[in-house]
Amino acid sequence: MADGRSFSTTCDSELERAVRAKVKAEKKREGEWWTDALAEVHEIKDPAARRDARAALEAERLRRRYSGECPASRDALLAYHLEKVLAENGWNRKYKPIPVGKASIPGRRVGVELASGRAGDGQGRLACNLPRQLWEQVRRAAYWESQPAERELQAWADRFGDGLGAADRIGGPEGLAIAMSLAFGKGPRQEDMARRRELRGKIITTGDILRAAAERATRG
Repeated sequence: MADGRSFSTTCDSELERAVRAKVKAEKKREGEWWTDALAEVHEIKDPAARRDARAALEAERLRRRYSGECPASRDALLAYHLEKVLAENGWNRKYKPIPVGKASIPGRRVGVELASGRAGDGQGRLACNLPRQLWEQVRRAAYWESQPAERELQAWADRFGDGLGAADRIGGPEGLAIAMSLAFGKGPRQEDMARRRELRGKIITTGDILRAAAERATRG
């Protein structure tokens, strides 16, 4: 895809296998259709007409793939189901561009834990090339839909810091001071911690969206 952009993310190894199996089955189905259709093209006597028919057949194969009729490539399969995931969640609406520089900031986004459990065993990998417009829509949806929760999480962190995690990590007198502060009720209450967990669950990553598309593609 000349004008495409690549996406990749970790996933459960079983999900990766399921995607491969689905693509293999669709390729087999496409192959049966292609063999019959190509045989008809070869019967055309006029060379120019035969070339035109072959070009039309190639175009039809792409249409079948990206319309979801017969998504016989990983790119086509995931692109089709990404469109569906976006539509089903209301994420196919128009978003403002991501602010310059925001998308390229290194490190994990606020609220996204290193081992969040969202990727299952994390031993699989999903990768695909997407049309530029779809690629950008996925990025914008993840950014803007997460923005309210991310903003509140940042305020939470500014208020409470890293709590006991910071105390354990820092250690020594400074770490002890943090632990004592928490012990005397100056740290987050139980409801504050519950709110943080709730907010973290509202953070959406491009990887989450891609995994949702893969799960949709292999369902049933």
